[in-house]
Amino acid sequence: MTDTSDSDSAAFRSAFIALIGRPNSGKSTLLNTVIGSEISIVSAMPQTTRCNARGIYTTTTMQLVFVDTPGVHIGKHTINKAMLHQARTAAEDAVDLICYLVDLSRDFGDEEAETAALVSASRTVPVVIVFNKTDLTRSVDLAIGKFYSRFPQMEQLPSVRINATAPESKELFLSAIDPFISPGPLFFDPEDLTDSTLRQIASEYLRKQVITVADREVPHAVFVEIEDYREEAGRHSIIATIHVETRGQRGILVGKNGTVIARIKKEFRTEMTRLTGVPTSITCHIKVSPRWRDSETFLRRAGMNVS
Repeated sequence: MTDTSDSDSAAFRSAFIALIGRPNSGKSTLLNTVIGSEISIVSAMPQTTRCNARGIYTTTTMQLVFVDTPGVHIGKHTINKAMLHQARTAAEDAVDLICYLVDLSRDFGDEEAETAALVSASRTVPVVIVFNKTDLTRSVDLAIGKFYSRFPQMEQLPSVRINATAPESKELFLSAIDPFISPGPLFFDPEDLTDSTLRQIASEYLRKQVITVADREVPHAVFVEIEDYREEAGRHSIIATIHVETRGQRGILVGKNGTVIARIKKEFRTEMTRLTGVPTSITCHIKVSPRWRDSETFLRRAGMNVS
């Protein structure tokens, strides 16, 4: 992290911005669209984001640090409580703006009510509502009307309508939040796109391949642990453990004659090589860790606060 004296000019602006919403509301997609790179992994599977991830957008006149949070989810496992804690922490910590993403293509149920309550509880931080997935919504006006009918406390808040997958949404979104960006310093190097380490990125990229390749019953029960990451001359070497909860899940990930794990490793190597610019090798173990999603010891070791 850098804080240069040149950035102290009143002309330069900066802000920390929390992206909050229920699962699959489009937070990670919007972040990646703004940054222009896959900072947060995206999939059709709900609850893909598990921990707060930062994406950094810098121009000659401002720097925006986006905090992509786990979807506000009401679940039965301890990890679900930990993910909710991550979202709540982002709303309560020292952020300058909350962007509340609302998926207009789905009905507004208990998870939306939980999210709206979380956002409403943060009374000292301005909020912009980002109505997303307009391309998948038959009547945008009708859907927004239903949202305001259920959550009338939100009606006076500024809002913007976007389709987070569309490139033009970047400017629409940035224009909507621009009035809330105040003079401030340069917190990160202008070339940085995230403050995540290569070890953290590798963990997420490997989990992404599990989500993409494996059966739908497996991804929620998977945790990726990077045991070792070595940046050698002209090559990166990684040792990883994929934790699952049952022998059956391990068998699915291995696949017949090891075909599934081989495909996961191949796609992972391709993505990491593209990211780092050097060949990447991976040694991957699959370990059965029963009920890890309900183990506070395991989750704390994984860096997730459950309190």
